[in-house]
Amino acid sequence: MFLIVSGGYPPKLKDLRECASASEMIIAADKGAQYCLDAEIVPDIVIGDMDSLPRKARLQLEKIGVDMVAYSPDKDKTDTQLALECAIKKGAKEIVILSGIGDRIDHSIANIHLLKKALSSGIDAQLLDPKHKIFLIRSEYCIEKMKGKTVSFLPLTPKAEGIFLKGFRYTLKSATMTLGFPCGVSNVITSDKATVKVSNGILVGVLLR
Repeated sequence: MFLIVSGGYPPKLKDLRECASASEMIIAADKGAQYCLDAEIVPDIVIGDMDSLPRKARLQLEKIGVDMVAYSPDKDKTDTQLALECAIKKGAKEIVILSGIGDRIDHSIANIHLLKKALSSGIDAQLLDPKHKIFLIRSEYCIEKMKGKTVSFLPLTPKAEGIFLKGFRYTLKSATMTLGFPCGVSNVITSDKATVKVSNGILVGVLLR
């Protein structure tokens, strides 16, 4: 698993340390490098325009010898997108993005869109923050050991068809969801193993942790 630490809301130290210990590479997107240092974790790569990374942290990382990949602020890609593309280029098969959700709703939406970029590259990716786990479903997805948790499913594509939900309070069988009609909000997991299937289109899953 590759870990990307972005610059949204600060991650829980427990989440960051657990993900870091399980990762084969840690890529910090700009301010995410400060979160790593706060948790006494040294990222393998720091990438971005460095506009929100304190100078003291940058000097510390450079002194350690961390690979710093700096871009101009006048760029078309977000720092998190640069980090994701770096992870894909280096052969990631699974990616967890921490701190990808924050008070910039535009960046948060953009990072959900980046999950689609990972999916198109055949990579399982998710956004993880203290309150949410956000993931995409294109064919089948199982949620295990989350009984009692609230989860929502929304279409990322204009239409998601052939939706089956098993192990939830509100089940579906060969249903269709469309943009503009958020009927999949606030379902509840009722089984130790809940299953979502989609035959056509993509769903966004939002699990409340």
